[in-house]
Amino acid sequence: IAVTTASSGGFVMGLMSAFEAGDTVALPTPTYPAYKNMLQSLDINIVEIPTSKEDNYQPTAKLLEDCGETFDGIIITSPSNPTGAIIDESELEKICKWCDTKGVRLISDEAYHGITYETPAQTAAKFCDNTIVLNTFSKYFALTGWRLGWMILPEDMAPHIKALAENLFVSPPTISQHVALEMFDHQNVLDGYVAHYKKNRDILRAELP
Repeated sequence: IAVTTASSGGFVMGLMSAFEAGDTVALPTPTYPAYKNMLQSLDINIVEIPTSKEDNYQPTAKLLEDCGETFDGIIITSPSNPTGAIIDESELEKICKWCDTKGVRLISDEAYHGITYETPAQTAAKFCDNTIVLNTFSKYFALTGWRLGWMILPEDMAPHIKALAENLFVSPPTISQHVALEMFDHQNVLDGYVAHYKKNRDILRAELP
């Protein structure tokens, strides 16, 4: 586990460690626009894999197998930004196994874990030791702007990430780290935030149609 300056910092370091210029990374769409910008800035090719309502706007192992594209890595987000859709746990396991079989590096952005309703989101780290998992204190922990996150990565990548971190940002802000540590003693407050988000969501789901 590495502590980073929010998930975006970990994302860039993960890309720099896992891929070379000219490699190809798949983006299931709709997707978070910043992914494209970061990939393009590192001269990494992008393959978009459209998803649909039938797929719950999320990739499936079958969709990856049948898309007709080859790629070195794939970025998934569950819950998704921008759709909010979650990859079902059994489907996530299939995607992880497909990536392992094909030698595709999986990057799982799990920034919205903890802000889910009815069905909790599962981590890709449960099914794959070769994945890069990203998360942040900006969402569930409500520390937006404090620039603090973490990443879980294969052990062989740790020296590369450490070297990049020392040159890109040295260390996340000390104050942010102390504040984040205190948040673990107040998860009842955080869960209250999530309950309030649900009230707003329910109003939108009822009225927007």
